[in-house]
Amino acid sequence: MNYKVIAGILILLSIITIAVVMSQSENRTDISKIDPPDSQEKESPVEVLPPPDPAEEVLASLSLEEKIGQLFILGFQESMDSDSLRSLIEEKKMGGFILFQRNYRNIDTLIQLNQQLHAWNKDNPVPLLISIDEEGGTVSRLPSGATKFPEARLLGNINEENLTFQVGEVIGKELSALGINLNFAPVMDVVSSKNNRLLYPRSYSGNPETVSRHGMRFIQGLQQQGVIGVPKHFPGHGDTQVDSHGGMPKIMVDRDTLLRRELVPFKASIEGGAEMIMAGHLAFPIIDEQSLPATRSRILLQELLRKELGFNGIIVTDDLEMKGYTDKNISIEEAALQSFDAGIDLFVICHTEDLQMRVYNSLKEKAADGTISEDRLNASVLRIIRLKQKYDLSHYMYEDPEKIKAKVGTEAHKKILQEVRNRGKSSPGS
Repeated sequence: MNYKVIAGILILLSIITIAVVMSQSENRTDISKIDPPDSQEKESPVEVLPPPDPAEEVLASLSLEEKIGQLFILGFQESMDSDSLRSLIEEKKMGGFILFQRNYRNIDTLIQLNQQLHAWNKDNPVPLLISIDEEGGTVSRLPSGATKFPEARLLGNINEENLTFQVGEVIGKELSALGINLNFAPVMDVVSSKNNRLLYPRSYSGNPETVSRHGMRFIQGLQQQGVIGVPKHFPGHGDTQVDSHGGMPKIMVDRDTLLRRELVPFKASIEGGAEMIMAGHLAFPIIDEQSLPATRSRILLQELLRKELGFNGIIVTDDLEMKGYTDKNISIEEAALQSFDAGIDLFVICHTEDLQMRVYNSLKEKAADGTISEDRLNASVLRIIRLKQKYDLSHYMYEDPEKIKAKVGTEAHKKILQEVRNRGKSSPGS
């Protein structure tokens, strides 16, 4: 082949190659000119988690036995030895105690007792409820030297709400100083007849509005001093002459009457911030045809108290050892399970150790075998933990006993007591 032809072919191929390369270069995208992608499109959005719930965290740390223990407030006899009492706290993790004058001789021994109870509970993430019945008048558990007020009826007759608040505040100051953080008071029953000898002096009035106003002011006085007040006895113990300590009262009123009379003070309590309500051993056969006491009735606790009145706090029983709670057809264990199913969160058993352990063991067994669901148990325990955390209940009473005593029965407190007595002499109904 002629070398000139070969040279021409090579030149032609070179030209074609250069053209192709230049064409590809022109078609390439300049990466530097590409807009950078939106960084929010490339990265997953950051999930903002809510802060941890302290009550939920404590609940998750509790064993089944510890959860069951939180459902109880127990009384104990003066004969109970310290090892047995200590085991209720350190081993069974009981939620709290109710004190009676049998448990202490004077202010000094009451302080010593409460300091010891708190000390035994020091390793428990859930503090103790230390409770008492301090209404004034015929129901007063504080020892001599404390400021002891007259009955609620006198305050209702005086009808000065600020004075009732001051009474609650003084009682709250002294209870708090002595290591007591829960007071099963006031009585919110509407009682018109003196024939109701159990409750007439303990009730502010036979007028629902008067009971509502004074009861809430008393509770607010307690709360201001860090003491939980408990309106009682839901749905209302006023329209009966039967004492539920000795039998179960059956109150023949319909729902409408209950709503406009007995329930008015409890509704006011809820709207005013009450965080615990005590259910009584009272039956309302027209409303609940089974004639179950309120402490075992889903109709009274769920339909009335929870749904109708909108109460989301703790429902506590009156003492389970009262005759109005059970009858010959049901055991204490069966009754307690029925109560828990009905909506009770907290059980009070004031006197008998054997009875206390029967109920405790029964509920523990029913929770272990699934008869009581985990969700149902957690709902009650969570309410209890939340309330204890809200009031920042301490494990210890660090203060020197002499400084504690100086806060009890003070001249300022006695001055308010004297004002109640003086005003009471000239009040209507005195």
